[in-house]
Amino acid sequence: MSVRDRLRQAKFQLQWNMMDRAIAFKERFPFDSTERSSRFGYALISPGVLLVGFLAVGFALLTWYSFLTYDPVEVFVYEYTLNNWERFFQTSALHQIYFRTTLYSVGVTLFSVVLAIPYAYLVVRTERTLVRQLLLFGLFVPFFSGVIIRAYGWLIILGQGGLINWLFTSIGLGPQNYIGTSFAVIIGLVQYMLPFAVLMLTPAMASIDRDLERAAKNCGADSWRTFRYIVLPLARPGITSATIIVFTLTMANYSIPKLLGGGTVSFAATFMYQKIFTTLNYPLAAVLSIVLTAIASIIVFGVFKIYGTGTLGAEDTT
Repeated sequence: MSVRDRLRQAKFQLQWNMMDRAIAFKERFPFDSTERSSRFGYALISPGVLLVGFLAVGFALLTWYSFLTYDPVEVFVYEYTLNNWERFFQTSALHQIYFRTTLYSVGVTLFSVVLAIPYAYLVVRTERTLVRQLLLFGLFVPFFSGVIIRAYGWLIILGQGGLINWLFTSIGLGPQNYIGTSFAVIIGLVQYMLPFAVLMLTPAMASIDRDLERAAKNCGADSWRTFRYIVLPLARPGITSATIIVFTLTMANYSIPKLLGGGTVSFAATFMYQKIFTTLNYPLAAVLSIVLTAIASIIVFGVFKIYGTGTLGAEDTT
């Protein structure tokens, strides 16, 4: 027997030995496929459960802090009080900040989702490779830069010596002050949230059978009617998911309202930052955090009840 034949025989013998040991291990620890699948599923969700557990512990600590007494020297003392909650409910300025935060978040969500729907549809349906690549390039490039860089970009564009004022000055309209206005904050937030909305909508658009659109056109529907009565209803799970993601991210956004708002368009997150790092009022900041989380959760829960969880969760189709 040649050396090559001996090596081949040794290789086969090693493979059979490994298979025999695997079979012996399986017989030593018997469990059916259902049990194996369930254990594998538990292993997959364990990181998520751990993360949610950390968030739950953090929220419990915030709740505890909200009932402590604020002290300018010691930050807080371990004396329980309801003064922090009373201050929130009795201060109308805080109510205005939260109303502004919720109103702007709803507006930014509407603008972002409305602009993202045709963008996502074009990404999925365009037959030109170059156009699709350019659309995807424009979608992912913003993720390569942080939110601070994008906010500073809008400061350059909307500032006194920025591009917009240069155009207005060149046509004789004079410079306009945009920084510190609602317009600047909304523009900056929409530009930041648009890629998130497109990413949530694209899978829903891609799952729509194109034959349904062809059938609608064969029945006499034009492109607008096909889009309105076929594409939009079938893309509702993606629209719901995009709405939830954009709304929750906007509610908690700090950087863009802080930089583009110029200190005059205050959001809840910017006010919390001010309370924590200027007065060190941790108990009141904890109250503000809990209220912000509660408002966002109530609105998201309402969306879930009306429109379902969309692509964020499995829905019962029976």
